[in-house]
Amino acid sequence: MATTTVGKETPRALLAELLDRFGEEKRGVRWFEFRRGEDWAGDPAIWVWVVLPRDAEKKGFWDWENREAIRRRIYDRFREAGFEDTFVYVRFRLENEGRAFDDVRTVGDE
Repeated sequence: MATTTVGKETPRALLAELLDRFGEEKRGVRWFEFRRGEDWAGDPAIWVWVVLPRDAEKKGFWDWENREAIRRRIYDRFREAGFEDTFVYVRFRLENEGRAFDDVRTVGDE
């Protein structure tokens, strides 16, 4: 298993900061769900689910450009914070869909 270099910022703090930014940019992000663990190779990983409104497609939040901008910002912010040895998996779901895992933590709309 690889060792991970992590700065002082936590995933919760980073996602809270990003939630504020995305709110200001009107990207439709309702909240994040995240989970830490090891990926299939045994390396440190963080799974982030970006939760968008149930009418995201109608409002344009589900389009590729919006989702890719959100994904890129999340990747970049985690790297800036010192998570360069941790892979960040970013997935999207609608607010009316169920959680991917029971043990996820939520940032925003708690």
